[in-house]
Amino acid sequence: MVGVRAALIGVAGFGRVHCADLLRLSERGEARIAAATIRDEARAPEHAAALRGAGARIFSDYREMLAALKGEIDLCFIPTGIHLHEKMTVDALEAGANVFVEKPAAATIGQVERMRAAEATAGRFVAVGYQTMYAPETLTMKRAILDGTIGALEAVKCRGLWPRPDTYYEKPWIGRIREGNIWILDSPFNNAFAHQLNMVAFLAGRELARTAELAAIEAELYSARDIETADTAAMRIRTRDDAPLYFLVSHCPEGVLNPEIVVRGSRGRIHWTPERLLIERDGAVVTEMECLTGTDLRDTMLRAVLKRIAEPQHFVCTLEVAAAETLAANGAHLSSPVHPVPKDIVRRVPQDSSMRTVIAGLDELIARAFTEEKLPSELCVPWAAPGKKVALDQAAIAAAYPETEESP
Repeated sequence: MVGVRAALIGVAGFGRVHCADLLRLSERGEARIAAATIRDEARAPEHAAALRGAGARIFSDYREMLAALKGEIDLCFIPTGIHLHEKMTVDALEAGANVFVEKPAAATIGQVERMRAAEATAGRFVAVGYQTMYAPETLTMKRAILDGTIGALEAVKCRGLWPRPDTYYEKPWIGRIREGNIWILDSPFNNAFAHQLNMVAFLAGRELARTAELAAIEAELYSARDIETADTAAMRIRTRDDAPLYFLVSHCPEGVLNPEIVVRGSRGRIHWTPERLLIERDGAVVTEMECLTGTDLRDTMLRAVLKRIAEPQHFVCTLEVAAAETLAANGAHLSSPVHPVPKDIVRRVPQDSSMRTVIAGLDELIARAFTEEKLPSELCVPWAAPGKKVALDQAAIAAAYPETEESP
């Protein structure tokens, strides 16, 4: 692995995590940091110094970096905003690098298709940073579904409640659907909880390393904040096998609930949280294991991506797998407009040194929808509005998000 030459585009936001990842790899001799792009070193002097100390050349423009090191980068890390993923990934592939791009793969399914075409032309691979996909417990869950441990698959569902303060929305692209002609489509289900939406689709797939083929979606999108996109969402997705996938998430809850996934089968169930996996059959526990978290999970993901360079068949979260999440996220916005939550159930509360927005009664509503496997409008919630059923035909969904201007 020591011969792997890596480059990094950006150290702001989640780029700080990628920077720390690369520095660990460098310290262990698992990779060499050849270069990094930092647009304004004055705003990140410690990162610039650490990367230089590891031997990296620092550039202020990623295109200059790729041009200067064309053919010399084995793996390019791209932890930038959603709307930048396609352009940067294609540029890195054309410069001869494999790519590790942060989730989601891109804003639109059309962008993902172009990324896949560039990947094929370049003869390189793109791995997507859905970190839980690389954990051993994910494939343990998938095997338990495919080998019939829990019987016939009946439903997969996920819920998660993560409060987000005002400071979370200070980035110019957070909470945005588009900027000018450039699609962003930020949302809880296409950003913070995108990991779990990707997992839900993957677990319903017919083959071990493949995700489910999605057929249709019904979504309900809501916002208690004054933003373009949703801060609260509920969706029911149908696979080609007619398995229902439920997804219920919000950034405006009263409390905190880390994401949990339940897979319901005819003879058992799987219960996953970021910390623990439990698989039951006929009421008896057949598998119980702790899940990888923190740095251990990050390192497992990184090593899988590095291994893919030498072993083309080694499992990573490919664009093909990640495309299902993008397709579902795109379909959700076609199924439902963003409905404002009534002001009389919205309140503001302190969080750390900031403030956050809360929807009264939301936690109980999400719990009930999760248990009963229904959408809020089906629970007679006065302010809930049903979305229309949208077929997840990839060509039709791509056409619904036309690109009229090249991303920067």
